[in-house]
Amino acid sequence: MHGARAGGEVAAQIAPISMSALALFTEALMTRIAILADIHGNLPALTAVLADLDHVAPDQVIVNGDVINRGPQSRECLDVVRSMGWPVVYGNHEDYALKYDVGIDDDPDSYSDFWLPIRLVAEQELSADDLEYLRTLPRAYVLDLPGLPAVRLVHGSMRGLSDGMGFWMSDEELINAVRDAPEPVVIGAHTHRPLDRHVGTRWVLNSGAVGMPYNGDPHAQYLLLEGRGGAWSAEFRQVPYDRAEVYAAWDRCEYITTAMSAQIFKYELETATFHLGIYLKFCKRHGLERNTMASVERYRYATRDVKPGRSASLSQAS
Repeated sequence: MHGARAGGEVAAQIAPISMSALALFTEALMTRIAILADIHGNLPALTAVLADLDHVAPDQVIVNGDVINRGPQSRECLDVVRSMGWPVVYGNHEDYALKYDVGIDDDPDSYSDFWLPIRLVAEQELSADDLEYLRTLPRAYVLDLPGLPAVRLVHGSMRGLSDGMGFWMSDEELINAVRDAPEPVVIGAHTHRPLDRHVGTRWVLNSGAVGMPYNGDPHAQYLLLEGRGGAWSAEFRQVPYDRAEVYAAWDRCEYITTAMSAQIFKYELETATFHLGIYLKFCKRHGLERNTMASVERYRYATRDVKPGRSASLSQAS
């Protein structure tokens, strides 16, 4: 009798779980992972994303390469990323810095004035400790959490740092780009354009760019993964910020009037569009010296009416 009474007392203390309580419990099991990439020396964009991360409160932040170059504040951006202790994947611009550091870039053109902004990052902006840090970065990062599909982050694709995955690729091309990844979810960067596509048994994503987007949207962009109920969902976030601060940082750089790559990088930020390769082809086609302001101004005039983000249309216009 005593046992029955004790058992009854225990049973009486167990109340049914309400739907609201169950929802709170399920919400507590959710995992948020923020994927940042292609910060590219744009400190105001990174600062804006940091503020957004405070609001989103992810469980982890991962940087998928290219913290440095293109923008005017590479050292400051790397300082922030290192201070946060986030995992960082090696990108092609980290690779450029290390090649300049040891002088093994075998292309003489890399040492011309045109490429001075990128060369100075390795030679003057970054410290010896910064460069050693870059050498330690992994080429991939695997996120393998209990109860969720494993995720592999690579800066380009499984085939290389500069082999980016983009919306223009066919399903077959995307499958080939991720074929060697054991994980069902693969996240790339490098193209500066968001991507979200299921191909076969794979889910291929691209986070877009924090500091130098090429999809026509000037906002600082990153990817937020949410894991719940055994599956991931993806949210592409766009964060507004004042680009005038970046332009002012460029104007403080001595090379802004002597290295026209900086002028093209600035134009890319203004238009949220890739220009560099198309500008170089434009100069070659028209017999122009690429490292003069006159050539840059002629190119800007020729491409003034192209809709932002439409890099393919630039070749026709120029």
